[in-house]
Amino acid sequence: MKIKKLIIGFLLTAGILAAVFYLYKFGLPIVSKRNALELVSSEAILIFETTEPVMAWNQLVTQPIWERLSELPVLYQAQSQIMALDSILGKSGRLEKALKGNQFVISLHPVGREEFDFLHTIAFQDRAVPELLGELENNLPPLTRINTRNYSNVEIKELQSLDLERNLSFALIGNIFVASYSSFLVEEAIRYAQNTNLSDFKSSNRPLFDALPKSRGLGVFRLSSTGLGRLIAGITRDKDLKMIQSFANRGVSANLELKFLDEKISMDGKAFFPDGKKFSFASSSGTDAKVFQNLLSNRVSVLHQYTLQDLKQLKVFEDDTFEITSTLKGDLEKELIENGFFEKLSGELAFILFELIPNEPQDKILLAKTSDVEAQINMLKSFALNHGRSETGDLPSDFYQQQEIFMIAADEFPAHLFGGKFQGFSDTYFTAIGDVLVMSNSSKSMKLFIDDLNNDNTWGKSLNQKRMLDIISPDHGYHFMINTPRFWAAVLEKSSPNWQPFFQKYAPQIKSMDLMSIKVKEYDKSNQLNLEWSYNLAPIKAVQDVLLTENRYVQFQNRLSYGPVMVQNFVDRSQEFVLQDIENNLYLFTAEGEQVFGYPLDGPIISDIFQVDFYKNGKLQLLFATGNQIYIIDRLGNLLPNYPLALEGETITHLNLVDYSNTRDYRFFLGTTTGKLILLDKNGTALEGWNPNQIRGPLAVKPAHHRIAGVGDRMVALSANGELYFFNRRGEVEPGSPIRLGDGLSTEYILLERGSARDSRLVTITKEGEVVQVNLRGELAYRNQLLRPDRESRFHLIKDQKEDRYLFVVHEYNKVTVLSNEFKPLFTVDIFSQELKFQFFSFGTDKNIFVITDKNQEFIYLYNLEGVLLNTLPISGDSNVIIRYSGSQNDYTIFTASGNRFSEYRLPL
Repeated sequence: MKIKKLIIGFLLTAGILAAVFYLYKFGLPIVSKRNALELVSSEAILIFETTEPVMAWNQLVTQPIWERLSELPVLYQAQSQIMALDSILGKSGRLEKALKGNQFVISLHPVGREEFDFLHTIAFQDRAVPELLGELENNLPPLTRINTRNYSNVEIKELQSLDLERNLSFALIGNIFVASYSSFLVEEAIRYAQNTNLSDFKSSNRPLFDALPKSRGLGVFRLSSTGLGRLIAGITRDKDLKMIQSFANRGVSANLELKFLDEKISMDGKAFFPDGKKFSFASSSGTDAKVFQNLLSNRVSVLHQYTLQDLKQLKVFEDDTFEITSTLKGDLEKELIENGFFEKLSGELAFILFELIPNEPQDKILLAKTSDVEAQINMLKSFALNHGRSETGDLPSDFYQQQEIFMIAADEFPAHLFGGKFQGFSDTYFTAIGDVLVMSNSSKSMKLFIDDLNNDNTWGKSLNQKRMLDIISPDHGYHFMINTPRFWAAVLEKSSPNWQPFFQKYAPQIKSMDLMSIKVKEYDKSNQLNLEWSYNLAPIKAVQDVLLTENRYVQFQNRLSYGPVMVQNFVDRSQEFVLQDIENNLYLFTAEGEQVFGYPLDGPIISDIFQVDFYKNGKLQLLFATGNQIYIIDRLGNLLPNYPLALEGETITHLNLVDYSNTRDYRFFLGTTTGKLILLDKNGTALEGWNPNQIRGPLAVKPAHHRIAGVGDRMVALSANGELYFFNRRGEVEPGSPIRLGDGLSTEYILLERGSARDSRLVTITKEGEVVQVNLRGELAYRNQLLRPDRESRFHLIKDQKEDRYLFVVHEYNKVTVLSNEFKPLFTVDIFSQELKFQFFSFGTDKNIFVITDKNQEFIYLYNLEGVLLNTLPISGDSNVIIRYSGSQNDYTIFTASGNRFSEYRLPL
């Protein structure tokens, strides 16, 4: 199996055993001393060279991480074989003495389209064969034999044993012993020995050996981006992965000396560039290396960070293989670069890949610090207007969390701007945070980024990410980091079918090596490189016997019927909570449990709670609706003038807030029991085209306005009878609307923004269990019928709290099955109740909570996405919960309402 092909590099025992046996049996005909690397092909992916193979092995197996890695069957077997070999020799260090000082080389080679294997070479010095060889021959494993054949007049022997999955081929070529489980690698070594015109690894990587002719310490890795790119390309299923191609084309090579440090494996050395090209990684003395610490989301899986004296240094290192669109490149030169765009950029830049969500595009963010952010934003807006392909003809823009977002509809805009680097932007979305330009490859990724900043879900605010920030140092001009657990979903999705089972089976062991970092700095006119693998040996927590206790509670006189809903105090940005009791009294409470106000309403609240800045003065009020009226109440508990508003002869079923351009010129989007859609301005006046607009049947969910950069405005209504309506802002039905989705709808929908009306998708599921996707042109793009266990089965689409991720739920009479957005079952819960509510909270791929509320028994259950119950005993409650994650405290805070009690719980991680 290919598992052994990766790990066989550590499995030196068989090669060493065969080598010394061969020497004992046939002698050591030293003809001339040759370098072992002269027999290694230039196609080798990487090599490890040492004169201390036993010492390197011994230090490896004494590292704390070895206990975790030795759980791999092949490594366990390797350790057992070496211990047996050492036992044969009397455990007196005789094996080390026999090999010490000899050049020992392990090289990794491609041996098939997706297969790799190792070649072991040992260059022996001119000395007598040790006496221990006889002992080894006499203690060879039973049921072992050696076959012989000739290749180009060189005798090749094959060791056959029941303990080996494949035969080990080996030969003695002059003073060099070669061995491999792929016989043609031994044959290739013979060809290289006999034909000096072939390009071997040493001659094709001359700078590596000019800088370091011999290995030192425990050993040296000699590698290149071309070779590593070949390795990654062999593992991945995506043969056109641009980042791999770009990395391989760099032509960078390096010597890296192996060291073992506390909780990490470290390699230090120098980097070399093709054709002697010089690239400066010099960092500015005034650079703040941690300039982006509060902008790096905890979702980051891969980080490239530059802290250079001048970003023009990047131009020396352009990707020549990037396919440039000449017209776009020319427009960039004329409208941006010639107008000083680069002069306004400092040397700090970060390219970020978020953790990959299955079945979703990769989210990417590019951050660039600037000395004049306003001027650059204006330049970019002008460029967007001149080169946009918006369907509306206006600047493709949107507002989110008070941040303006606009789009440049040009393929690979950042790559054209930065010489082929930072690819993967079909469209580019822009905003500014302080003095930093923010670019993303989708509206969704930009909104995730803004959410994480506003929720302090960043490295600078999280204790868990401190060691990542500690890696970033001011004297290094370039930092690269991979967070293995967060990158793991990408590994599984991108790996080929032949490699995916290996990664799935050994995920816990590999993910223990949880952080890889590369740092480069300029020192003594050379580029010093440091590569480190940090590991985390914390045991996987068994989530059991977790009894949640109340951290804080508020007792009410009457039973609670609505809430809690969390809102923000506009004075100090603290959390506050809205609740309603069965007597229809509305309450606002602080997070400390102090009542701010109480107000009697005419009926139960039927809508969400929205916060509005009615007077545009920074003070927020609460907007909501009962079945009969619309309320706006300020923080002192006072109604605004002319409120509440009533709809004569109509019963309100839904209310949504619309603010087209973040100008606080609010619209209230209403649905009624008779299927009427009404749009009011904030003074209560019905707008033309919406006075009212009739659809067939009542709404399934609240009507909504969606603005997508590059698409424009869509007013969306989803009726309970299975029809989807698209309107423009004037209330005119879009072509093709209504779209018949099914016989009935009773669940939410999610909008997947993809930058264009054709590619963006509205996803929902019908009462019959058919998943339907419609693009924003009103075209049915996808249908898929889920398995329907029985006629009474109910289907739900459950969005997370940010309406970013979603799951499907199949509710049968006695169980609940939760499925991923790819329809893969995640877990099943046996539960006998017909009155269940579901919620989904996601704070990253590794921090997810699925909530099941049993309204009959008034129990709340918390599960992770593996189906593990996080609370041994359920929390009391029958309404929706609120869950907050704290990166600084590394815990969840859970807010619930049960009976006449509002409670807060803490769940540590």
